[in-house]
Amino acid sequence: MSHFSTVKTKLANRECLIFALTDLNLSPQVHEEAQPLKGYYGGSQGQSAEIIVSGLTIKARADIGFKWNQSSGVYEVIHDSYETVPRLGQDFFSNKLMLAYGKRLIRAKATELQEQFGECSIAEETNGSMQTLRLTFAGHQEVKQFVRR
Repeated sequence: MSHFSTVKTKLANRECLIFALTDLNLSPQVHEEAQPLKGYYGGSQGQSAEIIVSGLTIKARADIGFKWNQSSGVYEVIHDSYETVPRLGQDFFSNKLMLAYGKRLIRAKATELQEQFGECSIAEETNGSMQTLRLTFAGHQEVKQFVRR
């Protein structure tokens, strides 16, 4: 039977979440206030979210929502697994989305650290199922010479 389920996550950065969804070609709709989700049978089943991926984006009848949980400080995923799993895969939220989110979070942190450590380059390496992002900061040294007299 089709119904919405709510899943707790570690997704806390709104901007990185939106960019990660965009990177995965999911075209998120972003709202300041929670909007009703469209369920399999057309109604929202009382569910709403601030970030919504339309079911049409993945050729599904139910939306995917990301609702901010003020008390825990993270987004919760609201989705209908009957619709999402066949189209996105069993490990979409725990693997693909988290990987895209992690990359965006690292890039955001690198940009923040550039002011302190100088230009940053990011190299991506894949070894089997392990993926590594290597940050290299140019840094700079100030050399002062003193003359003794």
